[in-house]
Formats: sequence, C-alpha cells, structure tokens
Amino acid sequence: MVTALRGKPTVAGLLAEPTEEHNTSASASPLKLSVGELVAFSCRRGDLIHTGGPGPTAQEGIRAHQKLQKRRPKGAEAEYRLQVQLECSGQDILLEGRVDILHPQADLHQPAQLDEIKTTYCHPDKLPETTRLYHWAQLKIYGFCYLLQQRQKGSSVEEVSLQMVWYNLKEKKSYPEQSLFSWEALESFAGDALSLYIHWHRAWQAHRQQVIQTAKSLPFPFPDYRPGQRQLAVSAYRCLRDAGQLVVEAPTGIGKTISTLFPAIKALGEEKLDQLLYLTAKNSGRQVVRETIAKLHGVGLKLSLLELRARDTTCACKLGLCSRDDEGTCPRTQGFYDRLPQARKQLLGQPWITPEALAKVADQWHLCPFELSLQMLPWADLVVCDFNYVFDPLVRISTLQDPRYRRALLVDEAHNLSERAREMYSASLSRRDSRRAALACKSNHPQLYRRIQSLVRALAQWSKRFQEQNLYKEIRSSQNVQAWCSPLNSEEDRPTTVSRATQKVLDALSELSEQEKFPPEEIGEWLKSLYRYACIEQILSGQHQALTRVIDQDAPWQEHQLKLMCMNAAGFLQESCAQFHGALFFSATLRPTQFVTAQLGIEPETPYLMLPSPFEASHQGVFLCPFVDTRYQARQSALPALVDLIARVYFSRPGNYLVFFPSYRFLQMVVEHFQKDYPEIQPLQQTPGASDREREAFLASFSEGAQSLGFAIMGGVFAEGIDFVGEKLIGTIIVGTGLPQVNEEQELLRQSAEHPQTPSAVNGFDIAYRYPGMTRVLQTAGRVIRTESDRGVIILADYRFADMFYQNLYPKHWQIQTSKSGEQLSQQLGCFWNRQYLNECTVE
Repeated sequence: MVTALRGKPTVAGLLAEPTEEHNTSASASPLKLSVGELVAFSCRRGDLIHTGGPGPTAQEGIRAHQKLQKRRPKGAEAEYRLQVQLECSGQDILLEGRVDILHPQADLHQPAQLDEIKTTYCHPDKLPETTRLYHWAQLKIYGFCYLLQQRQKGSSVEEVSLQMVWYNLKEKKSYPEQSLFSWEALESFAGDALSLYIHWHRAWQAHRQQVIQTAKSLPFPFPDYRPGQRQLAVSAYRCLRDAGQLVVEAPTGIGKTISTLFPAIKALGEEKLDQLLYLTAKNSGRQVVRETIAKLHGVGLKLSLLELRARDTTCACKLGLCSRDDEGTCPRTQGFYDRLPQARKQLLGQPWITPEALAKVADQWHLCPFELSLQMLPWADLVVCDFNYVFDPLVRISTLQDPRYRRALLVDEAHNLSERAREMYSASLSRRDSRRAALACKSNHPQLYRRIQSLVRALAQWSKRFQEQNLYKEIRSSQNVQAWCSPLNSEEDRPTTVSRATQKVLDALSELSEQEKFPPEEIGEWLKSLYRYACIEQILSGQHQALTRVIDQDAPWQEHQLKLMCMNAAGFLQESCAQFHGALFFSATLRPTQFVTAQLGIEPETPYLMLPSPFEASHQGVFLCPFVDTRYQARQSALPALVDLIARVYFSRPGNYLVFFPSYRFLQMVVEHFQKDYPEIQPLQQTPGASDREREAFLASFSEGAQSLGFAIMGGVFAEGIDFVGEKLIGTIIVGTGLPQVNEEQELLRQSAEHPQTPSAVNGFDIAYRYPGMTRVLQTAGRVIRTESDRGVIILADYRFADMFYQNLYPKHWQIQTSKSGEQLSQQLGCFWNRQYLNECTVE
C-alpha cells in the first residue's frame, strides 16, 4: 500500500521530504514511472482481445484528440501534465502522465473533471469488457495523481469527476461516460497497482544486479582472439557506449557473433545499455546466438535470453494443442491477463526464454505462447528475433522502440536487410485472390462478399486505365504479361477507387467484429495482404511507385495486380534505427560501401570497419573458369562443359561438394544431364518448398567422411548461415553470377536507381542486378572455410567473373587462379590438394 511518512499529515501517499528513515528504506533516486507503464503492467484484467481487423491508426487518434480538445470550454486545459512523487512499500516513485483534458473546479459544489479520449470504430457498448476496464484503469490513475497533486499543494479536495469520452470514428460522434470517485477509492486502486509493480520491480532489479556484476567480470570465453576479433569487439563496444552506429564487413569464420555480443554484454555490465536486440533473418543465426550465450553462461554470465518466433510457428491452435470454439476464440486467450502474472513470475530471470521454455510455461498456465513471449519482451536482457519485429510497419513491436530505454540493435547478416525492408514497405493486391476471398464469404457473410466484389471491380478498372489510355510507359511486357509503372506523387496518380473499396472492406470487417463474428478462416492470408495494403497506403513516400500488371490478357478472366512498391527503404530504416541507443550492422558481404549505405539509410560518415580473413589464404583455392557461359540464352549449349566441370571437381578429391545455381530450372537441367553422364553418382537436390525435416536430411548427408554431391540455390537456406565445419564441405561450385531474375520489379528498381533526381544515381543495372548477385556469390563462397583447419576450393563457373567489375569486389584474401579449360582445372585442383596433403603430412 501507499503509506504516509513520518512528520507529515497522516494522509496515505502524501510526499514527504527525505528523512533518515526514508533514506534507509527507499532508493536514493526515485523510480520514474509513467501512468501508461503502470497501467499496462498492473491493471490489465480478463481476456486477450484480437479484433477482426486493424484498429484506429495513430493518425486517426491524434486527429480525434485534437478535434475534441479544440471544443473544450473556456478555462479547460488540454494535455494537462500530472506529476507526483510518493512512497510505496519503501520505494520512492515519480509517477507522471498527461490527461487529455482538465476541467478545473468551477465552485465548491462542483469537483474538477478529467477527460480521457479513446477512439473506436464501434459503439462503446460493443467494446470488450477487458478493453473498457483497461482504459478506465488509466483514467483512475490519472484521477489519483490529480488529487494527490492537489493535496500536496495544501488542498483538502476529496473527490474528482472522471469522464471517459469514447469517440466513434465511423459516426464521428462522442459517447461520454462519467463517474465521481473519492480519494479513498482512487488511493486504494492506485496503491494496489503500485504495490504490484514495485514487488516486480525489485525482483527485476535483483536479476539486473546479477547481470551487471557477472557481465563486468565476464572473461572472453575462448583462449585467445582470432585475428580481427579484438578490433571488432573494441569498435563495437565504443559504438554502443557512445550511442553511435557501426558497419562491419567481417569475413566468414572470424566469429562475428561472439565479437559483437561480448562487447555489447560488457556495455550492459557497465550500465551503458538497458537491453540488447539481436536481429537475424535465419534460424541458423538464432542457433549460433544460443551457442554463443551458452558459452558465456558457462563462464559465469547470468543473462536472460528471449527468443521470439513468428506467431504461426508458436500458435498452440495451429500446432494442434488446443481448439478454438464456434466463434473462433482460442481458450488460451480467455482470462489471459488473470493468469499472466504467475507465468511472468515463473519466467523472470530464467537464462533461456526460448520457444520451448515458453511453450512449457504457457501449457502450465493455459496461455497463448506467442502472446506470453511478447509480455516478456521488456523483462529480458537479450532479445533474439527477426528483422520484421523492429522494421516492419505492420508487425513491429512498439515496446522495442521506446526511446526512454537504451536499447542496442545488433543486425546480423545485414546484407539481407535492404531487400527485406523493401518488401516490408511494399504491398500488393491481386484480383484473382480477392475474387476467391469474395466467393469464400458469399454464403455466410453476404455484406463482406459484396464489399470484396467491389474491390475486385476496382482493381480491374485501375488496370483498364493503362490498357485503354497511353498515360504511362510499359516497363516490360511479354506474351502473357503487360506491366506499367506510375508515380504516386499526387491524388490524381493514386489508385483512389481501390483505396475506397479497400476501406469499405475494412469497415465490413469491423462491423463483423462488433457483432463478435469472424470472416472465414481460409481468407486469412488474403486479409494479411489487405491490412498491409491499407497500412502502406498511409505512409507512401517519394520512394514508392505503383506497379500494375495484367496477366493472361487473352483469357476470359484476366488477372490484375497492383503493387505499391518501395524502391528504397533507407529512409524508413533510418527512422526506425533512430529510436535505438546504438546500432551495429555486420555481415561477411557488405560491399561496395556507397551501395550499402544508400540501401540501409546509414549516414556516409558512419564508421565502416572492413576486416581481413583470419585464416591462411593458402588453405582455400579459388578457380575462375571463363570457358563456361551460364547466361540464359547459352545454358543449353553450356551443359556438356558445365557437367564435365562438376565431375572434374568432384573426382579431384573425394569428399562433400555443393553446386549452387541461380534458379531451380537451371539446377534441374544440369542434374538431368549429369545423371545421364555419371549414373554411378546419386546427387542430392534442394527442392522448392522443402519442409524443415527435408532440409535437415539434406544437411545430414554432408557429414565427416561422406562423399555427397549436392545441388542447391544461391541465396537459399544452404547458401547462407550454415557452418560446414571441417570435412563437411570441401568445395563449392558457383554457377553464374547470381543475378536476380529479370522481371518487372527488378526493372523498376533499375530505372529508379538511374533517375536523375536519385541522390545515389549510379548504374541502375549494378544496383538492381550485379551488386545483389555478387552478394549471393560471396555468401555462397563463404560456406567453405569456417575454421583454421578447414581446406577447400571455390569454383567460379562463368566468363563474367573475369570482368573488372567483379574483380574489384573479390575479397583481398582470395588468390584467384584462372582455368582456361577443364583439363587445366583438373591439373590446378590436383596441385592444390597435393599441396594441402603435403602440408598436413609436414605438420604431423
């Protein structure tokens, strides 16, 4: 409970100047706490609510607040600041917030009134009780702060009027609810909330002290640093300590994970940071972080790691662990906030808050495991998650971008971020998919069916505008596809009819939600596309263009597609990163510098650290084979030479090899030809859409002592983030320069890069094709040498690799030999492997 202090009036919660007794029982500096934080932690009750669609946007809420605040009577104050200092359970607290409107006390018979404005798409009577209680809890805490503030000024005020103003955005109408609250009631309510928070805060601080103490004394978990590791660790520490940014290109095998995490944890121990966020796009990256933290735990670190996974992979319903009721409600969401405190307490301070650990605790308390992981976000020292939880405007977690906390961002495999971010800030709608969604709703949701059908017609009308009028230039067309690019600078250029139809569909979904009804489950993926379209439309920038496609023009039912395409997400990435205390971007392939900085929104003056390979260059043979032409038009004629090359490499020394291709079609062509010429060898193939189990089986074939020949895709799951240590992989054959497939989107990127108003205007073909292709090549090549004892070969099979453009992008430690024929390649490979064998014998 909130208690009185010695020497002051006996009024619970009243602030007192520090006394000797106070100094021994409470901390020297008060705990700063916002009303929002307190309410979110201590006052949520009841069910976890998932609405049928997105709620009011921040912009809609701001406009509604401004509108109602302007209507306030004379003498009333908008955004009235409340700040009180009090003691609860021996802890000094500075509690603050801003209430939307204060109506001061007009006379002795009328108490002051506080108004809180909440926007909604429905009538307040239709709001879930959980939502209503939560908002009223916030207003009650405001009421407590106001009365305490007045009492600290010497007033004896005993009550305050609290008014919740529900503003229906559809009706543009306010629904006020007003109640009178006494000081005793509000003090009791706030005291319970504060006591709960302080009890948790002390447990959290006890854990944090363990983290700080063990991080300060933490030794490097290996006998010594590899070459370059210490330089990377020192630079990373200084960057995070000084709230800066750092870009690091460090070769594969140098140990980037430990070299970034170790200094970040040291900065945590020096209390320069509050939390670490490690972003990685692949499951293999998460596993490396786990292994690294396990080593640090082994040398004394007391740190809590939270690993976030996607909802679809952790949902208990989708995993068959529970069943939704007839209305589509998951039983684990009912009473969620009532059972949450016990689960949260159980997980606090645990070293591993992994999906497995979360699932176990969620099962025990019958909670949604994904939502439980979100609730633990503020209470973990290290959070490991995908890029989208920080950068994607539709799914990013606002908790992670609170500027009051000093969070550090560690972006692993940063070469993937620019392409991923472009997709995050793009959105598309398909006429075919929309029509299927409409048909799924036809029998049970007639109004929703009609609204989606209107969207189908709007998409067709938008496309016909391009077919019938020569307004915009076609960017690329084929026999079955026509495509146009159009700007989005003005209202005239924007697809307003599609926007209106989209909004009507969203309105229909909101109406269903009000009636506690849900759309058919089979249109779930389409709804995600619709929500993304509505989201991206609100944040269109100068980097967006509309890509319109008409497919199967001669078919009775043409396919029409509209994509709001982001050409460069650098500005959005920069805005997101600005919310963090410091940021590290690291990868084995971040080149050239000007391309990377322009794509990631990094200022040109940002430090750029490029480290040499820590391994002996002689351990790796790099052979350029210009006698092979893998361009699309030459592939058929190149098959005999390419198959012969693969066989020569494979027979040069028995072991495990991987051949990487730019596409599945080309891969299949080569496999079929190879099997005809070498039936005694059974190659392994990566297949599109393979399951996790199939991928694990593929990798398991590349074991020590095996002689597997695998065919895989550049840029795929086996080309990045996989550690083939030792004899698990002794060679890769890279077929072609890895150029992305030529299509409308890549051509649009090329044209956009060449626009004269683009600040980084360079060769558009390089931006859209050659740089991304070379990144794939270098990542693929990096699978071979992973430790000091590894030996292996890299074969570059394409004449274009001899071009000066590519030569300038090769790592400095590559010692390239050119093979002018298959026979010469065999000789060079024989010399390389003989030299490695002799070296091994000499060492023995």
